Amino acid sequence: MGEFDPSIFKVINSQDKHSIVENVFDQYDVNKSRELTCVQIQTLYGDLRMGGLSLPQVIASISYACVTDKCHQNELFDLLQELDRRYFLIQDYRWEFSFLDREQKDTITVEQARWLMQSVQGRLFSSAKWNKFVQNRAVPSSGVTFAEIEVMLCDIPSKTSLEEEEKERERLLREKRKRQEAHEAELRAERERRQKEKAAERKRLEEERLKAEAERRQREKDEDFILTNSDKKREEEERKRREAEELKRLEEEARKKREAEERMYEDAEVHKEAAAKAEEDADNELSRIQKEKEAADEKRRKELEEEEEKQKKLKKDNRNKKIRYQLKVAIKSRDKFELEYSIGEFKKAKLSDDDMDLERATRLLKQLSAKDGLQKAMSKNEIEELERAMTFVRKNGFEVELAREMVMAGNMLNRLRRLERIRHEILELKQATVAEIRSYQNPPVIVHTVMTGTFLLLGHKEKETKDWKAVQALVGKTGKESLKRRCLELDASKLPHGTAKRAKKLLDKFELDEVRDISAGAATFFVWATAMIEEALDQSEQADAKEKPPESG
Repeated sequence: MGEFDPSIFKVINSQDKHSIVENVFDQYDVNKSRELTCVQIQTLYGDLRMGGLSLPQVIASISYACVTDKCHQNELFDLLQELDRRYFLIQDYRWEFSFLDREQKDTITVEQARWLMQSVQGRLFSSAKWNKFVQNRAVPSSGVTFAEIEVMLCDIPSKTSLEEEEKERERLLREKRKRQEAHEAELRAERERRQKEKAAERKRLEEERLKAEAERRQREKDEDFILTNSDKKREEEERKRREAEELKRLEEEARKKREAEERMYEDAEVHKEAAAKAEEDADNELSRIQKEKEAADEKRRKELEEEEEKQKKLKKDNRNKKIRYQLKVAIKSRDKFELEYSIGEFKKAKLSDDDMDLERATRLLKQLSAKDGLQKAMSKNEIEELERAMTFVRKNGFEVELAREMVMAGNMLNRLRRLERIRHEILELKQATVAEIRSYQNPPVIVHTVMTGTFLLLGHKEKETKDWKAVQALVGKTGKESLKRRCLELDASKLPHGTAKRAKKLLDKFELDEVRDISAGAATFFVWATAMIEEALDQSEQADAKEKPPESG
C-alpha cells in the first residue's frame, strides 16, 4: 500500500471532496470490500496525524460517525472530522491530567479523575455512568491512568443519555417502591392474619370461659338439687362453726393489738395536758415581758428581749409537744374526727414522725373509713358495693382489725349471690313450666303445699290458697301481677318474721329431690321460696343482734 500524503486536505475546500475521500479510501481498502475496519482506520489516521489515536478512541469515533462497526466510503470524511476532534482534545486533556499527576506516576486518584470528568462535561456529567466505570475496574480504588478515561473525556455527552439514565433511575425507584409496597402489603396481610388469629383465639377463650362458667353454674345448680335440706343444714352448721373459730382467733389477735397500743399511749392525755399548760405558761410570760418592755430602760429592754426569745422557743416547743401527744390521744380514742383533726395539725406543724405516730394514725383513719365503707355497703345490700368494700379491706391489710365486719359482709355477699342466681333461674323460667303447674286439676299435695308457701311469701293469706282453683288463677295472671315478675320483685328483707316462719314450717316437710321428682316447675319455686325464707330469717337475726347490748370484755 502506497503512503498517504496528508497535504491533500489543505485544498479540500477547493477541490471535489468526493474524489479525494474516494482516493484516500481506496489506498487503505486493499481487499476492495468497500469498508474499512477499526484497525485500518487507526493506520489511516496514524499516517494523517503524528502519533495517531488509540484503538479505543478509533472505535468510539466509528461508533459516533458510522452506522456499523466499520467505515463505508461515504462515512470517511465525517469519521476523519470526529477523529480530529478527539485528537486535538486529547492534547489538552493530557496536559490537564499531567497537571493533576504531581508525583509523575502516570496515574491520578479516582476523586481527581471524577473531578476532571465533571469539569469537562459540566451539567451533562453522569454520576451513574461514572459509578459503573469505577465498579467495572479490576481494582476500583486504584489510581486511574489517562488511557482509562481518554475515551470518556472525548465522548460528547448528550441530554438523551442523561434522560435515559433519569428514566432508568425512575424505573428502578418505581420498582423499589413496588417492592416496598408489596413488602408492606405482605406485612399488613401478616398483621391482619395475626390479628384475626388473636381475635379467634380471644373468641375461643371467651367461649371456653363462658362454657366453663355455664358448667360451674350447672354444677352449683346440680349440687343444690342433690343436697337435701338436712345435708345443707349440716353443711351450714359446719361452715358457721369454722367461721366462729376463725373470727374468735382474729378478734383475739385484734384485741391484743389494741391492748398493746393502749399501753403505749396510756399516759398520752397527761402529757398532752402538761404540754398545753406549759404552752399557756409561756404565753402568759410573754405577755408579762411585753408589758414590762414598755416601761424598761435600754439595758433592761435588751435583757427582756433575750428572755422573750427564750419564752417564744419554749412556747413553740411545748405547742409541738402538745400536737404530738394530741395525735397519740386521737389514736388511743380511735375517734375518726379527732384523728382527722390531729393528723391535719401534725402535718401543718411540719413535725418529724419520730415515733411513727403519724403513720399509725393515718392507717387507723383508713381502717375506720374501711369499716364505714363495709357497713354502708351492707346497708345497701348490693353485690358490687360489697365486693368493692371488701377488696379495699384486703388491699390495705385490715382483715384482722375488721374480722367481724368481714365475716358479716362475706355472709351477706354469699346470700346475695345465691339470691341473684335464684332470681336468674326465675328469670329464665319458661312459660311452659308455669303452665305445667296450672294444668293440674287435682295436684299432688307436695305441689299444692309448695305453691301455698310461695304465695304466702308474696303476701297472700294461707286460706286464700286452700282452693286449688284460686292458686290456678294466681299462677295464670300476666303483666305486673304475673307470678314470675312478683317473685323477681320480692325483697326478702321486708318479709314479716311470722310469715317466713310459717312458710318454712310448710316447706320443711319435704326434700328438694321429692319435689323435683314430681314437678320441675314446683322445684324451681321450692328453691326460690327456701332462699327467700333463709334470707328473711337471717336479716331478722342480724336486726336482733344489733339491738342487743354488746357483751362486756
